[in-house]
Amino acid sequence: MLRLIFALLVSAVNPIQCLPENRTDPFVYARIDAGTFRDPSVNVRPRFRYWIPDASIDHQQAVQDIAGAKAAGAGGVEVLGYYLYDSAPGNFAPTNWATYGWGTPAWKELFDTVARAHQDNEMIMDFAMGPNQGQGVPAEPDEDGLEWDINAYNVTIPIGGSFKGTIPGWGNGRLQAVVTGLVTKSETASSLAPSLPNDLPASRMQRTLANATLQDVTSMVGSDGTISLSFLSNVKGINYNLFAIYLVHNGERAEADPSTLKGPQAPATSFVNNGSWTVDHFSSLGAQTAINFFEKYLLVNGTRELLMDVGNYAWEDSVEVNPYVYWTKNLPQAFTAKYGYSINKWLPLLFHQNQRWFGAPSEPIWWITDEPDAGNSHIADYRSTLTDLYGEYLGTLNNWSNGYLNMQYSAQVSYNLAMDMEQNIPTIDAPETESLDFNDDIDAYRQYSGPANLAGKRIISSECGAIPGESFQQTLTELMWHVRRSISGSINQFVFHGYPYSGNYGNTTWPSFATFNYSYSEMHGRHQPAWDYYSDSLDFTARLSYIFQSGVPKKDLAFYQFFTTYPGHRGENYVLHDLEKAGYTYEYISPNNFDLPGAYVDGTVLAPDFQAFKAMIIRANDSLTVDGTARLAQYANAGLPILFSGGVPSYLASFNASGADYVNQTISSLTALPNVHVVPYNALAESVASIGIVPRAAFSNHNGTWFTHWRRDDNASADYALVYNDATFSSLGQGASEATITFQSNGTPQEYNAWTGDQAPLYNYTQTANTTSIHLQLAGNQSTILAFHDRNGSEASSHLTNASPHILGISKTSPPSSMYTFKVSSGANSPSITTSTNDTITLPSTPYSPSKLGNWTLTAEHWDPPSNLSEISTIAVKHNTTHSLPSLVSWQTISGLQNVSGRGYYRTSFSWPPEASPFSSNFGNGSVGALLQFSPQIHTLRAYLNSQPLPPLDTTGAKADVAGFLVEGKNVLDVVVTTPLGNVLSGIWGRLRTSGVAPASGAPKLKDYGLMGSVTVVPYIIREIDIG
Repeated sequence: MLRLIFALLVSAVNPIQCLPENRTDPFVYARIDAGTFRDPSVNVRPRFRYWIPDASIDHQQAVQDIAGAKAAGAGGVEVLGYYLYDSAPGNFAPTNWATYGWGTPAWKELFDTVARAHQDNEMIMDFAMGPNQGQGVPAEPDEDGLEWDINAYNVTIPIGGSFKGTIPGWGNGRLQAVVTGLVTKSETASSLAPSLPNDLPASRMQRTLANATLQDVTSMVGSDGTISLSFLSNVKGINYNLFAIYLVHNGERAEADPSTLKGPQAPATSFVNNGSWTVDHFSSLGAQTAINFFEKYLLVNGTRELLMDVGNYAWEDSVEVNPYVYWTKNLPQAFTAKYGYSINKWLPLLFHQNQRWFGAPSEPIWWITDEPDAGNSHIADYRSTLTDLYGEYLGTLNNWSNGYLNMQYSAQVSYNLAMDMEQNIPTIDAPETESLDFNDDIDAYRQYSGPANLAGKRIISSECGAIPGESFQQTLTELMWHVRRSISGSINQFVFHGYPYSGNYGNTTWPSFATFNYSYSEMHGRHQPAWDYYSDSLDFTARLSYIFQSGVPKKDLAFYQFFTTYPGHRGENYVLHDLEKAGYTYEYISPNNFDLPGAYVDGTVLAPDFQAFKAMIIRANDSLTVDGTARLAQYANAGLPILFSGGVPSYLASFNASGADYVNQTISSLTALPNVHVVPYNALAESVASIGIVPRAAFSNHNGTWFTHWRRDDNASADYALVYNDATFSSLGQGASEATITFQSNGTPQEYNAWTGDQAPLYNYTQTANTTSIHLQLAGNQSTILAFHDRNGSEASSHLTNASPHILGISKTSPPSSMYTFKVSSGANSPSITTSTNDTITLPSTPYSPSKLGNWTLTAEHWDPPSNLSEISTIAVKHNTTHSLPSLVSWQTISGLQNVSGRGYYRTSFSWPPEASPFSSNFGNGSVGALLQFSPQIHTLRAYLNSQPLPPLDTTGAKADVAGFLVEGKNVLDVVVTTPLGNVLSGIWGRLRTSGVAPASGAPKLKDYGLMGSVTVVPYIIREIDIG
């Protein structure tokens, strides 16, 4: 009966139509209404992280904020109660959190309001599983599902001495273990060694314990905490140490107890309004603690049903918890069950590099052993156990989201944790990375995306756009740079960081509430002069996601990778760039991913249903596992090409002597197989090519740094490739380059313009039975999408193989199929084309030269702060100034505009047609048209010719064909640009406050704003040629 009632309840809910038909299907080819390439649905649009200071905010303003996000082009928001991020005793909160804290009735009412706003605007909503990072909920302080920790106390005993009495720390927690051992060495150190691969170095005092002397004497401790021990005298060393280690609740808060805060606080009346505790992240019980609170206090009285309509993801941010050692109550039992020995003797070793920011020790001393690996094998076993237990936590939340809410779950898996990140990425529906911690590094993204793609996940999300020191200063050109690099690394969904509540809030000044005390970008929203123009960039992002969430990603190579550390902050793993220069794409997978259903070899291909890797790369310094080695042997014997780069690995990351013998013997035996190759570390691309493996997209004749990202969509019978010219280290306007790319596809090529939504056939390429070669020119940090649609057998294949650079456009007239239209500009040489039948045809050129526009009138709309800085409801105090500009220059060189932020309205005019050319509006053979070309711009760019809006413009290299907008005689061009708020805020930076706190970073430096560079009219003549 209960199942029937639930089924009827679900059927009564009408979820947003773009969500998956099976709401909990996280895999590629899930049936969703993604809209169209020109008009993507909300399901593939970017979202904003919506920061709510606390539940006291004005509900109507929150509703307007959601509607504003839709108008800006977003598909929804990620609802996050900020609560001072890491609120701690002594912090000032301008409202009473006993009333307005997270999880209170006031929070639930606000949460419902925001969810209904999504429903009213036909948007989708994510929500955090608690305040700020989503890592805790209100609870009774002694619940077993809250965060655990272990604390260590120790005492030294002389060699030959004894210890009789109460063990140190007695009474400060539940006794976990008492361990003794002989100290043989003490030294200061700062190097990385001895550490597990990918750990971070730190300055410390390092002491060595003789492994043979370590003893677990816990059973000898009396009920009163006393113990009696005598120690040997006939040993060489410094002293003995006794360690007493206790299990404790960490007591870490996700939101402070209101009674400990400054401001208008009142005593809590129950645990519900007494702040939030961090839950245990290494047990299903920790997850269940969060679930229980949601089900009892938040998902009642219609809220659950509301989420089943608009809910997209339940979600957790980066794991920013701060124990001495990542721990859970049942870890020792899980450890013994997995490895067959007790962790107790080696607990002292865990008190370094096994907590947040694990480059710095929580204790001033690193304890190691005199084992050959300094005891790291025990740390590796601990971390492996911890990884399993974290997987249980994630799995519990994922299953609950699917089963109870009929929605999916997302999290930033393993962020900050000392574990194999890649193991648990497949555990959840939508794993999320972050541009900040991954430093926008494409190689680092590949470490995250590999396991997700191997598991067939449709979505790999990114918290995108946070940059230190850029609050109110980030440009949309820069934000789209983050997006392009992310897509190049196989990331395909974006949650922009961030969107603060835009209304008045206590002790907070204009322009708005600012998270992280103004330390990170960005505070998107209505106070930004660009807000009305965001839709161009968000539409661009949505179209990229529309394409790159479809089908299945394909990669050339798989890198084996097994780290017991989270690799964020560390950037790229493969530091050479020969693979990318040759065009090889690759991703990383862990041996802990080898049990995924898709991780099998068919012929010579690994994961044929997903990435279809053509070979695996294993390096000499890689860490091995027993199970992973057994699977590698299966792969090699099935025919997968394996390249051991720089030699064969030998290190087993586990305390397992027989296992070490097995992996070394097995790996050594594989080198006798004909498909297994030991190659030098350097020149890996040459080694890969030498065994006959070619890139899916091979570069030649290129003078820049180019990336491709490939997806195959069987539903559309097409291959898609992002092509990106990366100019990361070039200044704005620099880094333009060109390349010839040979794609492993013989489909009909098209170019998809993600700025306009246009799809156009390409006619200039060379093709073989299996490949298509295309020459491309891209501005610095510009990208394009190429599609190769499967051919029908009857399709004609006549096309061009070469065209002169000053042929600006090629289109095909039908019928006849061999008639082409060319837009020919002026050039030093006569323009020519070469056909697919190898005929060369010379075209008449145009005598009309490009014309750079000048004599601009600028109306600068100043966005100034209100006289009362607390009036956040005021978007800006605006006034205009007018400036005559012979040429385009930075506002820094225009008197009165140096400290100005706002909008720039530029106007100029030009005559058309060019001298001695008749005006024509039919654009037939011999008629004259024009392109309008802009230099790269810093932020937003909109243009209007004769009051008609031009299509959206790519700020990295904007151009538009304006033939259809031209009139005879005077043509008026209007251009609108916007700025960030940094320049106007630089003068009042010291007066700004958010929740009463001044900016934590220095005032913005004055930046170049305005329409800069040049705007050029490039005339062309239309020539129609029959190439048949």
